[in-house]
Amino acid sequence: MMIDWTQRAWLEWSASTGEADRDPKPFERVESVRPEPLAKIVRLMLRWNLDTRRSFRIVTEKGLVLDASALEQTVQDGRFPFPLAVPDAAPPADDYA
Repeated sequence: MMIDWTQRAWLEWSASTGEADRDPKPFERVESVRPEPLAKIVRLMLRWNLDTRRSFRIVTEKGLVLDASALEQTVQDGRFPFPLAVPDAAPPADDYA
């Protein structure tokens, strides 16, 4: 699947608590979060723990729905275009040794 990481996307939230819910709750758009490029939202959500993510999903302006609890799989499949973390720069060599 080809994903356009520059398209705008937003978060949707559900009050469901997971598999124990017998009556799944519908997802609602999180109005306090403005649409951002999809890549930016994915990077943000990867910082959250899985329990927090399970209540959310990402919806793009083109209708793509990404389950927030499965984002690692999307990234590990090589479909994410940007490095997740910038490695720290190596300290400069000590010229006074």
